[in-house]
Amino acid sequence: MNGRQLLSDEDFDLLKEDLQWNGSPVVVLNRNEAKYLAAMEAYLKGKPMMSDTEFDSLKRELKESGSKFAVDTEPKCYIDTGVCKVTLQEDKFRSNLLYLPAGVILSIGWLGVGFELIEPIVRLNPILLFLLGSPLVFSGAKAITEGFIFENKLIAYGPCPACEVENRVYFGNILGVEGFNDVAEVKCSNCKEIFSVQKNTLRASTLSKA
Repeated sequence: MNGRQLLSDEDFDLLKEDLQWNGSPVVVLNRNEAKYLAAMEAYLKGKPMMSDTEFDSLKRELKESGSKFAVDTEPKCYIDTGVCKVTLQEDKFRSNLLYLPAGVILSIGWLGVGFELIEPIVRLNPILLFLLGSPLVFSGAKAITEGFIFENKLIAYGPCPACEVENRVYFGNILGVEGFNDVAEVKCSNCKEIFSVQKNTLRASTLSKA
């Protein structure tokens, strides 16, 4: 990272081949992943090589690209500060369930209107009628849910940084009532430890005890 060559090309190739035979994922590191690991190592040594903002931006970029190096699914605690950290994950299943109420109502409405308008002209199987209206129902449910019921929604889940018991946190507003936006303050359901979760990176951390 500082321009020094620590290994010759020949030694590097031998090391890479040895790691590859042992199944190490480090062999396939790209430039940003290498930079991320170097920043983590520097931070643990107490000599950060980049600001928190730069680190968060780099980690967010890696996360969006699907890099497994940017997701710490197991809590880690630091002795010097007493802070425990972990990265939560988006709960896509429960997020999709939020569309269900609006979807059910619109589906019933579509079938009712369809039978009133179409049935006298052409007899259609209810399943076929539902399939014909499914694109409209989906679009309507998405617009109503995201625009009026659950604005800026995001559900995340993962272990508490302190005790590892699974917790969930909801970001966004519900029917106009403001909820967590950029940062959520959560009390663990098990150990009652308070930890914060950043919406953009889903990084969770306990408060410093230093």
